Amino acid sequence: MNKHIVVVNTPKYNRETYFTRFISQIRENQMHRKTPVVLLNTDYADGLPVELERIGARHVYGHGNHETEIKQANLYEAEHILILARDEYDDESDSLSFDLAYRLKEKGLAYRAIVECVDDENRERFRRIGVKSVIRPIRSYPEILVRAMESPGSELIIEDMFTWAGDHFMRFPAWLEGDRWGDVVIAMMSANLGTPLAYVSKEGNVILHPPADEKVVAQSIIMLVRTEAIPSDAQVREAIRMFVSKQASA
Repeated sequence: MNKHIVVVNTPKYNRETYFTRFISQIRENQMHRKTPVVLLNTDYADGLPVELERIGARHVYGHGNHETEIKQANLYEAEHILILARDEYDDESDSLSFDLAYRLKEKGLAYRAIVECVDDENRERFRRIGVKSVIRPIRSYPEILVRAMESPGSELIIEDMFTWAGDHFMRFPAWLEGDRWGDVVIAMMSANLGTPLAYVSKEGNVILHPPADEKVVAQSIIMLVRTEAIPSDAQVREAIRMFVSKQASA
């Protein structure tokens, strides 16, 4: 095997469901339709379930902290190495993950590793040894790991959406009657209020990432805003009104 994906450890609960979703998401990318996925763990001593073998998973028994296991999973030629937290609710998992990540550093492989970190205070330790990405365990969305592999950095944006700190989405009432979506985006960003990403039609449907030239009929917009600078409904409506007025008089 080479240019394959290695996943070290398993989720504590619902591991088959997790891996099925994870591998299915990988297969959505044309480049990874046939990429081997190797599961390196001690939870499948009797072999993988049929449903995982059917979608192209392979198993190597071990923790990944011995040279024989590293060679069996061929970490030296893996394209991506994913280290899952042994228990997503126990920060002692970080110690086990760090041990493996450090071994990868010693072998010049840390830059290929994406590591789940339970305790945010441990993140910097992982970054210092050169791993590619450090993310929280979010078991309901294995797609985040896939994004980390395919578009490094995007997983941090997605992860940020799950917390109140930093940036998050908010809905603001904004009655739009055929306004250009691109103008709405410019109005919000020019006023430094946030970044519009979707609108809610008058029928209540959420339209994500519409084209810039789409004429929008809406009751609300959904924006990415900063926690420390959340605009009021009045500010949003006034920014749109002012921008439309300038466009009309130009």
